[in-house]
Amino acid sequence: MSTTQVRPEEEIAPSANAQIEAARITAGNLRRDESIRRHIHRGGLVIYWIFVIVGVVLFLIWAWHLGAPEKLRFLSVEQRYDLEMVLLSAVGSSFVTDASKRWLNPRG
Repeated sequence: MSTTQVRPEEEIAPSANAQIEAARITAGNLRRDESIRRHIHRGGLVIYWIFVIVGVVLFLIWAWHLGAPEKLRFLSVEQRYDLEMVLLSAVGSSFVTDASKRWLNPRG
């Protein structure tokens, strides 16, 4: 039996000009890329918190109308029904999404 020796290829030494050019390109692109990511992240957080605050306010208004006397209520019956539909559809959609994730991606 004969054994075969495998020798890795020698790495090509990068030229000084190539290293300088790569450093310039990378430094500018990484800073710009990080800036864009930071703006997208902050924008996403703002949108998220707006949705959370609106949802909490809608829930508080709905809860107020469940417990307040008739003379202190400020929504009509149709408006209250629409508010309930919005809140229930948001909760229902969240439930269905969670259930479908569990059903489609079972852990085991």
